[in-house]
Amino acid sequence: MKKIISLILILASIFSLSACGKAKTAEVKISELEGKGVYGFEVELQKGVTAGELVEKYFVENGIPYEKYSEDMIQSIGDLEQESENWTVYFEIDINGEYATKALWNFELNPGDLLEIKLVEANW
Repeated sequence: MKKIISLILILASIFSLSACGKAKTAEVKISELEGKGVYGFEVELQKGVTAGELVEKYFVENGIPYEKYSEDMIQSIGDLEQESENWTVYFEIDINGEYATKALWNFELNPGDLLEIKLVEANW
């Protein structure tokens, strides 16, 4: 009986350790005006690190040029660029299909989130 209990405890420990090692990720999709995806990747989440910091890290590590409009807004990603004088074309940020109410550098992602950065035309 002691051997069975010991075996169960060992298996439980192994399972717990392997579950702890799994990375928590979120998906990122970046699309152009026509909605065609230009970039798609996963980011590994880290406590205290914002969505903007994770995306920025990916751009740097993969040689994707980008430019910030301000401290917490993107101006361009690769060949995609917002029109920041009259804001007729801009980057919309959605989380899990909902419009984000904060800029990229002002919120953290949760495991399984879908972050979409979409170049869109203004309809005003």
